Amino acid sequence: MKILFLGCGKMGSILAKNLVEEKSVKAAQITVLEKSDQNKISGFFYAKNISSLPKNYCADLVFLCIKPQDAEAILKEFSAAKIFSKNTIFISILAGKKIAFFENIFGKKAKIIRSMPNLPIQDSQGVFAYLANKNISQSELKNLAKIFDKFGAAFELKDEKFFDVITAIFGSGPAYIFLLQEIFTEIAINHSIAKDKASQLIQTLLLGSSLMSCNSNLNFSELRESVTSKAGTTEAALKILQKNSALKNLFKEAIDAAIKKSQELSKT
Repeated sequence: MKILFLGCGKMGSILAKNLVEEKSVKAAQITVLEKSDQNKISGFFYAKNISSLPKNYCADLVFLCIKPQDAEAILKEFSAAKIFSKNTIFISILAGKKIAFFENIFGKKAKIIRSMPNLPIQDSQGVFAYLANKNISQSELKNLAKIFDKFGAAFELKDEKFFDVITAIFGSGPAYIFLLQEIFTEIAINHSIAKDKASQLIQTLLLGSSLMSCNSNLNFSELRESVTSKAGTTEAALKILQKNSALKNLFKEAIDAAIKKSQELSKT
């Protein structure tokens, strides 16, 4: 199988590395088509432009990892080059670009998968949501699902409308967690805990809590209650955080703003 990455920035390079590290493919199978010389990965073939590709090159699988705002011009040039066949599968990670966008460029019979990965796939602990168009067979999708599963929690969406909320919660989600880590670390430092020690302890706090929830049969509410002693310190803190549902409403407002932005990107 010949795998082509059209663009290979932060997310593209993470996907490519994961494919090799998880032994889904060999590095020699991957070609990267981009103008930049940055972030080069050992073992991949890099082509600065289409004419730099090997003679009669034809990709079996194409990961579309370019910037959404540049997509139309780049993909039209790519499509005109005919370095793919009717059996080539295109996997897009472009936020806001619907399957119809790619079908308009590559043709109504093109095999398209729209996906939304998040950054923790670099440690094979990410979220990878995807939706295939009708041109991809069940056997093809089954084989690809085996690859997607190695990114972390992969799941197939049943309707494209869910991409906006998936993007807002899971695509952007790591940033929300990192913000909480920033806040907790700053508070710990303000209470005279050394910066390096505070960072280490906050990392362990988040990791340990996550593992605890993964290894427990309790739901999140039950887990919260299990560490909340009546009239204790945790209860005192939670009374502030849960007062008038202020924290929940703030997160809801933030997620709604992210969903609205994703919807706007889909229309541009």
